[in-house]
Amino acid sequence: MIDLPDAAVGPEQGSLAERATQALLMLASRADQRKSEAELSAIANVCTRAESLTSRLEAGMRVSAQLNTLGVSHTRPAVPTAAVKAIPNLRTAATRALDVDQDLTERLRSGAVQEALKAAETTAKLLEQTLGNAAEAERLRLIPVDLHGPIATMPGNESLGAGIRRIQSSLSQRFSGSIGDLPVVIDRWRRSAAEWEGTREEVRRTMAGLPAEIKAFVEAAASEDGAPWSLVTAAVREWLDTDGHGEGYGVRKW
Repeated sequence: MIDLPDAAVGPEQGSLAERATQALLMLASRADQRKSEAELSAIANVCTRAESLTSRLEAGMRVSAQLNTLGVSHTRPAVPTAAVKAIPNLRTAATRALDVDQDLTERLRSGAVQEALKAAETTAKLLEQTLGNAAEAERLRLIPVDLHGPIATMPGNESLGAGIRRIQSSLSQRFSGSIGDLPVVIDRWRRSAAEWEGTREEVRRTMAGLPAEIKAFVEAAASEDGAPWSLVTAAVREWLDTDGHGEGYGVRKW
């Protein structure tokens, strides 16, 4: 038998069994910590996703009611079968939430919770598509038949031309923003369509006051091909040379 020095088994170190017990306790504590961190992460992920989907659904229902008020016809999509089943499934999952024998992260990853989130996502997507399609149908309804046709504007009346281009741009763009902005965008489309009629009437009044030769030249100049040289008569040349009427016109050679 060999005697070990007293320093080898001193009180500050304890016996081998004691040190092994301490090591096991430390490992268990770290395992519990990792498990707690995993549970917190799983809870945060599910809550974040659920809150986001809830906001989307609430926004969709709110916009749907607003479109009805605006007279924009649409039919809400039918609730998917998975969404109908999600409610009782979630209730069952909530009832089992107090079962300490089940791992929390596994419960959150269970079919009941994940299928409910997926059903909510599908419902939100279908509702957003329905609202977007209804808005697009309203935009197409509002587009004047002559929106992109040639429009003669007089030199020196740049504000009228700018207004025409703004209206054309507004009514030509499909909606691509947040669903919550749909009512505002539809209202803007409607105002643009109403302004178009007023703008066209202003152009007609302006053109009606021009002599026939000048009117023919101005209308042809507004077309894609421009006015042929044959329309630049003596009267048109005189008109172009007075009061800055010639500004804004250019001559090109084919």
